[in-house]
Amino acid sequence: MKSTLGSIVSVAPALPGSHVRISDLPDEGFPIVAWAVVCTYVAGDEVENSLQPVFVVEGDLYTTFEWYRAEGPERGVTVVVPR
Repeated sequence: MKSTLGSIVSVAPALPGSHVRISDLPDEGFPIVAWAVVCTYVAGDEVENSLQPVFVVEGDLYTTFEWYRAEGPERGVTVVVPR
C-alpha cells in the first residue's frame, strides 16, 4: 500500500466530551469525534504515522495534520480528554 502525506490509515471513535482547544481561541472547545492514524512522513520506503484527533471547527472536520496545513503551527491544538 502506498501512503501519502496526510492520508488517514485508520479511525476509531472518541470518548464523549473529548475536545481540542485552539491556542488563539482559549475559551472555546471543539469536539473530537474520532481518533485517526495519520501518515505524517514519507520518504522512499520510510513512512511514519501518528495518532491524531479528528475534530470539528465550524462544521469542518480536521486532523491535527490538516489543521496545521490549513491554519499554520501558530494556531496550536491542545487535546482535552475527560477522565
